[in-house]
Amino acid sequence: GYRMYDAFYGFSEKPFEVIPDPKFIYLIPHHQDILDSVIGGIKDRKEFIAITGAAGTGKTALFYYLLTTLEKKIKGVFIPRPFTTFRDLIRNILLELDPAAAQEGKTNPFDQLMNYLNQMSARDERLVLIIDEAQSLSREVIEELEIFFNRAPKLVQIIFVGQTGFEDKLNSPGLRWLKQRIKIQLQMKSLSEEESSDYIDHRLKLVGRNILDLFTPKAISM
Repeated sequence: GYRMYDAFYGFSEKPFEVIPDPKFIYLIPHHQDILDSVIGGIKDRKEFIAITGAAGTGKTALFYYLLTTLEKKIKGVFIPRPFTTFRDLIRNILLELDPAAAQEGKTNPFDQLMNYLNQMSARDERLVLIIDEAQSLSREVIEELEIFFNRAPKLVQIIFVGQTGFEDKLNSPGLRWLKQRIKIQLQMKSLSEEESSDYIDHRLKLVGRNILDLFTPKAISM
């Protein structure tokens, strides 16, 4: 079905996939500013960074793109959804870093990860952990993240990416410690109508078409 769809519209591939593809990134100046701030924060070893915005503003796509820009000494791990337990979160970080190290039934996953981070440190490498949908993180997991971070302060940076509900969570009494340690906190804005039109055109051009071939001005506005 997809090949017929592509053939019908004359696409070399599908232009609007749900899973973000860094190849299709369209950076408006506002996105570039956020990207520059986060890259600067990573270089300056800021402990915690938070980027929030409404659903659909392009946060996830921006951070998938960020992963492609990191220098070799920095290992980026993207966690697409919060896990209900800290143990599951740690196991998934391990799986991303070194699948062989994350085998079930060996030592405690936390100890395995600390061991791996210490090996990274010996190679002058460090971890940037990006947690998407951060507004859904449980209080328990956030508290465990503090303990984890305190045991590995020079080895890991944590970037929270989430909807504006994450800001409300940070303002709750028990999480003041985290709010105080977030050194960069930025909000992503929605695209304007003109930016949205340019975004659609950008993606269509990458697959061999352009916006006015396929959409009426009224459809673009909608």
